[in-house]
Amino acid sequence: MSGDIQVVELNDNWRLVKEGHALIHIHNFADLPQEKGQCLESPTFTCVGHDWYLCLYPRGNGEANEGMVSVYLCTNLSSKIVIDYDIIMRKENGDNFMIKSDYKVEYSADDGEILGCKNYVSDDEIFDEIFTWNASYNGNVQETLTIEVRIRLDEGNTNIPKSSVADDFYNFYQDEDTADVAFKVEARVFYAHKVILKLRVPELAQIAGSSNAENPIPISDVEPDIFETMLKNVYGKDICATYWKEHAKQILDASGKYGFAKIKSVAEVWHVNNLKDTLSVDNVVDELLYADGKNCPLLKKSTMDFILEHGEEVIDSESYEKLDESPELRKEVMRAFASSKKRKRDD
Repeated sequence: MSGDIQVVELNDNWRLVKEGHALIHIHNFADLPQEKGQCLESPTFTCVGHDWYLCLYPRGNGEANEGMVSVYLCTNLSSKIVIDYDIIMRKENGDNFMIKSDYKVEYSADDGEILGCKNYVSDDEIFDEIFTWNASYNGNVQETLTIEVRIRLDEGNTNIPKSSVADDFYNFYQDEDTADVAFKVEARVFYAHKVILKLRVPELAQIAGSSNAENPIPISDVEPDIFETMLKNVYGKDICATYWKEHAKQILDASGKYGFAKIKSVAEVWHVNNLKDTLSVDNVVDELLYADGKNCPLLKKSTMDFILEHGEEVIDSESYEKLDESPELRKEVMRAFASSKKRKRDD
């Protein structure tokens, strides 16, 4: 079934930057298959040199919790491929709402691996958060979901033609002779190229504007080594797992402020993982406020889930009063409590 699901945008630059993305619209969500286990498949799209399609289970697959939507990235590729991927549900203004990400996944359809999530998002969240928000944003009630799929090739691939473009990109890192823009972070100067920034970090390219390399643009509120790591990544250098783990929050701050959108998405995943052992009644509201202010949907969902699970403890804590800083967010928390109680009564 593909009549209600369309691929509306495709960008496959894998030979240049080893990644591609597809933008998918799912129309008339309430009218999609109502039985658990029924699947809706997207048209095939090409990313990183291979054909893929999205499988959406509007009422969940056989293993999903009640009321959850399942979503999977599928291909008929028989040989192994090593990828990073993101499945991102967006609001109408482009803000991320839900992200499922995995990194360095060895995948082949013959081995039966699964890319995706059985409990991706609840249908209540889709109606209460996305469709209601979209209606307030544009004045129209439209039950259309927007999902972006991003796929990146890992260096471990052996069945992909090798390209030297990434290495060539990195050869231009800090090349003062060819640079046409520079940034100053504390006492350090970083040279860059507007054409590369425009391709990889459009917001930073806008900040660069008509400036030149002789007059560095000051960058504040970022440590030099964090900015250096992000800029190196723009030029093709991977960020190692140890660095992600130790500096995820700092990278999340800096990438959000200066428009390193792809780096921000990964930093958010690492920050959420880091919080698994440290999230508590005392800090969950701070993290929720941070997530709301920085547009971090994965972090926001993680903190909201924690608040719902530890409801009375959170409400009775001193930190809960901090929600007075954001009346709209407080209302959102109360709606989540009400929705959770309703689901428990229905169960």
